[in-house]
Amino acid sequence: MAAGCCGTKKQKLNNSSTAPLCNGTMPAPTSGMISLNNGGLGMVALPDMCFFCFDVLYCHLHNLAPPKTPAFSNDAYPLFVTWKIGKDKRLRGCIGTFNAMNLQTGLREYAITSAFKDSRFSPITRDEFSKLSVSVSILRHFEDGDDFLDWEVGMHGIRIEFVNEKGNKRTATYLPEVASEQVYNIRVGPVTNN
Repeated sequence: MAAGCCGTKKQKLNNSSTAPLCNGTMPAPTSGMISLNNGGLGMVALPDMCFFCFDVLYCHLHNLAPPKTPAFSNDAYPLFVTWKIGKDKRLRGCIGTFNAMNLQTGLREYAITSAFKDSRFSPITRDEFSKLSVSVSILRHFEDGDDFLDWEVGMHGIRIEFVNEKGNKRTATYLPEVASEQVYNIRVGPVTNN
């Protein structure tokens, strides 16, 4: 299945020390970036969703009460939260769900799950917080691909499901921005040097 994406928008987080976090008590990280990825037509992901993910993570790392309920929509969508670290934006955790979840609950849950339970990485620490960036991916308009070329780099994500030789079901997910970030080049036929 592929999920459409109408692009990526990046915005530097507020460098002001007065930007509220954790119910208005703590400053926002000064080096973070947010990235919004919307499936299909029309804007769903908002900067406040990324700020909320930072807020949730900060409160969790410092054993504070969870942040208050955010003001953005609570409509239900499949979603992913992706944490990256450093200037080179190395992947630090990415987990989400293809089941539609209310955005406020889903982002709260997956901000933590992707930070602490991605089996590819150790849990995110307090020391890493100021070096993090976060992406919120809202997925919409799923469709089956007609063949392996039935998708557009940077526009569609890919969800692959298969059963391996031992009979175990396996899945892989590539969000819409992954192909662009990794500079995928899809061609039919051999690559030649000219």
